[in-house]
Amino acid sequence: MIKESKKFKRRRKIVAIMFIILCSLVYTRYAYSYKMEVKAKENHVLQVKAQRVLEKSREEKAASAAIELRARVANAANTYDIQKISDIAKGKGVKDGKKIAFLTFDDGPSTTVTPKVLDILKNNNIKATFFTLGNAIESNNSSKELIKRIAKEGHALGNHGYSHDMKIIYPHNKLDVNVFMAEIEKTNNILESILGQDFNARAIRMPGGYMSRVYYHDPNLTELNAKLKEKDLYSIDWNAYVFDAEGKKKTSPELVEAFKENVGTQEKIVVLMHDTYGKESTAEALPEIIDYLKTSGYEFKIIK
Repeated sequence: MIKESKKFKRRRKIVAIMFIILCSLVYTRYAYSYKMEVKAKENHVLQVKAQRVLEKSREEKAASAAIELRARVANAANTYDIQKISDIAKGKGVKDGKKIAFLTFDDGPSTTVTPKVLDILKNNNIKATFFTLGNAIESNNSSKELIKRIAKEGHALGNHGYSHDMKIIYPHNKLDVNVFMAEIEKTNNILESILGQDFNARAIRMPGGYMSRVYYHDPNLTELNAKLKEKDLYSIDWNAYVFDAEGKKKTSPELVEAFKENVGTQEKIVVLMHDTYGKESTAEALPEIIDYLKTSGYEFKIIK
């Protein structure tokens, strides 16, 4: 009887141990299954979120592409033959009864004036051309973002060189062609780094204007002309001016009156203005200048 009782106890222990082991196995399997289920749900949530992010990214890219396409279409509609524009600025434009205005801004971008100019142009659905300086672009990150905005909103970008330092570019009042062309290349490289390798500014504007070199009978203009032709670049001057960089600082009404007088009865005009620091009066005068041109029957084009 004692032996049987001991055997029975051992069996009970064995059964109990087996039961515990079995319970452990069942619990482990359940815990694993639950963990895998939770992980599957988490993965599903992550996949849904990832899909939403992907769809949003696609939508944003599509919207960005649409904006760029609209800008290109607008550019095509607003672009005029660049050689003809160069001739217009030199007073050699052909009269055909069509009034055209090319609004241009020099020496920018600036974080104080350029945004105001862009806002006014956007409100009036008008495109302009910005002849930018390399050192102004590199002065801060906000200026680089302004370059992107100018391009994104369908305006044209021209090249105004890098330094605008007359003593470096025109030593002894004579053009240093190598220095000037190096500045043009440097600024174009800066613009490429911001807008992409496909960007190339064909329109350039010399500090002081090409006309100033003609006035001083600069002996190096022949060499410059050959360089520009070689690189398919066009020097663009102006034949209308708001006088925002001449003499004492003018109020916006004074700039408007000076502009009206300077335009006169010209049929096609390349208008020079400035969007650099300190030219807030130019931005303030711009709406009235635009209204005057619209009322006078001008349409607006860009230079590319």
